[in-house]
Amino acid sequence: MPGFSIEPSPIGRIVVAPEVPAGHRLFYTTRDYEGAIGEELQAFVGMPIAHCTQVHGTRAARLGGGECDALWSDVHAALAIKTADCLPVSLIGDGFIANIHCGWRGAVQRIVDVALDTVGVPAAAWLGPSIRVCCFEVGEEVAEQFDEAFIDRTHVKPHVDIAGLVAARLRERGVARVHDSGLCTRCDGSIFHSYRREGKRGGRNLAVLTKSR
Repeated sequence: MPGFSIEPSPIGRIVVAPEVPAGHRLFYTTRDYEGAIGEELQAFVGMPIAHCTQVHGTRAARLGGGECDALWSDVHAALAIKTADCLPVSLIGDGFIANIHCGWRGAVQRIVDVALDTVGVPAAAWLGPSIRVCCFEVGEEVAEQFDEAFIDRTHVKPHVDIAGLVAARLRERGVARVHDSGLCTRCDGSIFHSYRREGKRGGRNLAVLTKSR
């Protein structure tokens, strides 16, 4: 995980993203946040946290609320998305931030493009912990929706590289720097929650992105 660091915090271990501009923070939790985002987390962040009900769709919402899978802000704010294998994609641009929940359905529907069309193309993006191609086994009905360049067929069943697809698309759209954690939530020994590994009773990770200037 080049540049990403595991650090202790009042809310448990967090993974802190590298090269985040001054006036911003980006980190990923390892504690279960299946329930409501509480006062402890908001105190650690230092401001109210915007979030929304995630539905594997493509709606992008300013400061969240309702159903959406991408949150953005052009004012001081903290944006949080929950993941348990899906890819958290965070954008920091000139005067805006965005946090995107991108599962395979979102990738197929190009939710990252929807977010870019909404807020503009940032200078940098960060790809957080998610299920990676090593573990993301799918059926042919899912694999056929992806470009073969992002499918690993060396296994019994195809494996899809969501992070690779998203990174490539970000670069195609003009994002100069894409920081990829390379962290797999599903791999044995992972410090993150994983739906594939833990099932329906598994927890949720948070990707928290803030803008304070």
